[in-house]
Amino acid sequence: MNKLLSCASLALISAAIAPVASASRDISQTKCWINDGKCNIQFKNRTGDSGGSDGDSNLNQTSSAQTITVKAKDSDNDKTGNKLNILAGASKTMNMEKKAKKDFDYIHLSSADFGQVNASKISCEEVIAVLDGNGTCKVFHGSVTNDATAVAWYIGYQCDGGNVGGPTDATAR
Repeated sequence: MNKLLSCASLALISAAIAPVASASRDISQTKCWINDGKCNIQFKNRTGDSGGSDGDSNLNQTSSAQTITVKAKDSDNDKTGNKLNILAGASKTMNMEKKAKKDFDYIHLSSADFGQVNASKISCEEVIAVLDGNGTCKVFHGSVTNDATAVAWYIGYQCDGGNVGGPTDATAR
């Protein structure tokens, strides 16, 4: 009985002191991390373009040049580190190692200029796919018709690296 209690106590102590990591936020197995440890995503603002970036989303890309804001957020929707403001036609890079250390849950993409444009989220799983790809995402302005007459505007994304894009279900974003 004492042996059984000792084993149970040891198991509880081991579990209590073991580091806890969320598999979805763990970028340590991505191609970029393994190869050189520099895991970045380059965001290209294509809101002024009129086509070519809407591949994996259900949005129709439209031209509406605007500044976009890119923020990593945690499970409480709080910003984890600095945000990027990217002018139309420009590109900026986000260091994902720093965001992973702060336990980000997703990347939030929004319009800094127009409040009526809905934001989008790039999930951790999608971030990992992008990091395993070429680390490039195009951010664009698009629309979706929710019913016969209602049009909603969104910030969408198409990531060449990882072949992810969205939003794919604009009403849920």
